[in-house]
Amino acid sequence: MAQSQGHRPAPPVPEAQVLRGAAVRRWIALAEIVADQTRDLVDVLNVFPVPDADTGTNVLLTLRSASDALHRLGRAADAAQVARAAADGAVRGARGNSGLLVSQALAAFADVCADTPDPNGLRPVELVHAYEAMADTTWAAVSRPVTGTLLSVARDAATAARAALEEATASSPATLSAIAAAAAFGSQESVVETAGLGHGPVDAGGAAFMLLLTCLSDTIDAIQDAGSGADEAPELRQGHRDADEHAPYTAVARQMLADLAEGGVPHGVGPDPLGMSTGEFEVMYLLEATAVQAGQLRRDLEHIGDSVGVVGTPDALGVGLYQVHVHTDTPRAVLPRVGRARQICIHHLHPTALVTSTDEPPSPWGPIGSDPTGHVVSFERLAARRAERKAKSVRMHPSQASALRPAPAEGQRLTKRSRQAGVGVIACTRAPGLIEQLARSDAAVVLHPDREGIARAAADLGSSQVIVLPCDAACTEAAHDAARFLAARSAVSTVRPPVGASRGAGGSARETAQAGTQSGRQSSQGIQLLVCDTDDEARVLAATVALAGRSEDAELADLARRAWSSAAGLRTFALNGAQADADAVARAVAAALRPSDELLTVIIGRNAGRDVGALAASAAVGVRGQVVGEDVEVAVHAGGQERPDVLIAIE
Repeated sequence: MAQSQGHRPAPPVPEAQVLRGAAVRRWIALAEIVADQTRDLVDVLNVFPVPDADTGTNVLLTLRSASDALHRLGRAADAAQVARAAADGAVRGARGNSGLLVSQALAAFADVCADTPDPNGLRPVELVHAYEAMADTTWAAVSRPVTGTLLSVARDAATAARAALEEATASSPATLSAIAAAAAFGSQESVVETAGLGHGPVDAGGAAFMLLLTCLSDTIDAIQDAGSGADEAPELRQGHRDADEHAPYTAVARQMLADLAEGGVPHGVGPDPLGMSTGEFEVMYLLEATAVQAGQLRRDLEHIGDSVGVVGTPDALGVGLYQVHVHTDTPRAVLPRVGRARQICIHHLHPTALVTSTDEPPSPWGPIGSDPTGHVVSFERLAARRAERKAKSVRMHPSQASALRPAPAEGQRLTKRSRQAGVGVIACTRAPGLIEQLARSDAAVVLHPDREGIARAAADLGSSQVIVLPCDAACTEAAHDAARFLAARSAVSTVRPPVGASRGAGGSARETAQAGTQSGRQSSQGIQLLVCDTDDEARVLAATVALAGRSEDAELADLARRAWSSAAGLRTFALNGAQADADAVARAVAAALRPSDELLTVIIGRNAGRDVGALAASAAVGVRGQVVGEDVEVAVHAGGQERPDVLIAIE
């Protein structure tokens, strides 16, 4: 019987030339292991856009969130489902500028997987499309793209992958292995080319992304070497030698980075490179919003900050979860006016003196009587006066007085991330007007705290011990929930290295690279949260000031006692409604002040009158019968909290 002369179906693609769900899952697992091992090395390379030495940590936390999302996904999921789950997890857990771009790249990879004719996996040509989508979307995700960074590495990898596809012949066809290897080598060459551009030895974000792409190449080779299926590939473990055995290209890339770090200056000197962030604060949060709202937010943020990123993928109805990142001098201005924001975390990026020697700023409410300062004491001067008062007190030994923090030299850069050493501090608040003051004390600030926000801030700090300063009863409960969550997570996620594995010997850069394994393993053993007995914003402020001058070797118990002592020394009362009227507040202050009191703090809510602070200070003067001056200090903060309308604290 003659065969039909019509169109014949295309021959099926060999099983080995389809990147399936199990392979994508293994890729993310390997990438997390490598990010853990190279965390300290990439941190050392970090100069751009802020020299805060946290790029390796941020990428690790982002990939760990992607990996956690895959643990909750069934093993039978196809490539499109696995890629989408990893991308969604990365977006939810993205940290820093580099983590945001990595999550954007994974989201682009997931989009390509979803658009393929066969959702079960990617063929070689579609893998090239994935590299190109990652390059395009990461470039578009940055408000002011800068060459010689992760963006250039992604673009060069895509260019190399496209060239490998176009140069394929019938005798030497394009395979998944060839495409992935070309992209990996292209990214490695691109990383080397970032040297000398003012980003340190090489760009840290580009280095982390190069390792991610090299892990994909090693994953494809390991699966093809296993034979018939991805499930037969050797199981990955967290051990140093294990990863090197099953990821040879990645091991070479790691050594290349170590050699570059050893031969270069970790933190460049001279003028800042184009695009260097100048924002004083880093603000990150999750936003539930429509695609239109997210797009408008990004355009607004570009006018008030840099390193702007709004990354997420909307659903069929145009609603999605977006990760927002920005460096800015005005953190309150970057909070969204539409949509629902959560896990709002603020970090202080640049080292500044909490205690300054400048003159007292004028009162925003104008002078009171004949006193030109208006009796309003700035947060920084308040810290200085407290320290001076403690040092002069006959009831305290001089060794117990908290030392003042010296002002940094002009243009000083961070040589290592300060929140990586010692005990970390999380200051919780529902008052947007306090976030700048709290963040300048070297605390991670969580606005409108919940369990997830506190747990996220604890991971960001990079410390194994963290003090949490809650602002109310609900926040205290959330902090204890976060402590239980982190303890449970460490109990199930701790992974031991293979018996007999050692760190080996080598040069200083090599030891730096391998030290990441130990630090990552230590962090996986859990974060100890100690929840203090602060129950309002005034006590959080007092405890934060008390902990601001802590040394890196200070003990957790000593810091907890210091925070408790500062908070317990306050008498606080909240006023709402008619009780928060300016005259009523003045009468309450006059009735509450005692002859021995030295400090009056007034935190004003969003619904309080503008003259509350001025009349409260005037009442403090009247009850003493003299100008406040040296005897009574008045600190007025426009907190902007929903409740209470006015919070008074006296000590």
